[in-house]
Amino acid sequence: MVYKIVLGLFLLGCVLAFYMAFIEPFKLRVTERQIKTSKWTYGQPLRIALLGDMHMIYPWMTARHLEKIIERTNALKPDIILLLGDYVGDHPFGIQLDAFDAIKPLNDLKARCGVYAVLGNHDMRKKDRHLSNWPKAMIESSIPVLNNQSVSASCDGTVFNIAGIEDWWYGQPDIAKSLEGIDTTKPTLFMTHNPDAFPEVPDYVALSVAGHTHGGQIRFPFIGSLAAVVPSRYGNRYAYGHIQEDGKDLFVTAGLGMTGLPLRFLNKPEIALITLSGE
Repeated sequence: MVYKIVLGLFLLGCVLAFYMAFIEPFKLRVTERQIKTSKWTYGQPLRIALLGDMHMIYPWMTARHLEKIIERTNALKPDIILLLGDYVGDHPFGIQLDAFDAIKPLNDLKARCGVYAVLGNHDMRKKDRHLSNWPKAMIESSIPVLNNQSVSASCDGTVFNIAGIEDWWYGQPDIAKSLEGIDTTKPTLFMTHNPDAFPEVPDYVALSVAGHTHGGQIRFPFIGSLAAVVPSRYGNRYAYGHIQEDGKDLFVTAGLGMTGLPLRFLNKPEIALITLSGE
């Protein structure tokens, strides 16, 4: 009897591990949220698609799989697409991809107000020659990478600012520099790979967006993500979703890829589609 129980638990564990490694990581979802704020001063809402933490590595996130994600993103017809960093997959369980070939599909993203990106900690931290090409590949792509910079976007009568900072851990992030010279009478979107920057974001920013945490990557029934494994000094405070704090709004996406162990559970990869509107 004990033997059968042990064997049953072993087989259940094998099935669960296979699901976490090779089924759920490919079950892409679209998460739609509405965020209302008086800081969005236009009557017309803005539809924002967030793509974060691709962690491109074979066999989980290949250029072909990324093409499917991009096709689905474009089909949502967002007004703007924001890429939130960690394009490289650097865990030891897969086969590394060439950075320039891997990110080519990103050039096919389409949004009437533009596509913008920031870099993540995994993109920045590697000194290995093969892995160090990812920042260069992104910067040389057709997508503007905002490193402590801001731009003004104009489409269909709406004019707003988009600011982005370098990675909070491995870059030289400078929030003040990223917002320097912007027209504060216009709404501002703020991009950061790591949500730990959020407490320092000025009050006038209409919406901050981030990735990095993967929503905990593995979640448990009734518990959610474990604060001890969320890569944030704040634990679960900014682990996932829409956070309102001190009159400010932040959305953290669960992202698309994986790091550490290539596993996801109760936390499917997501395209986050945010509708930002005035109150």
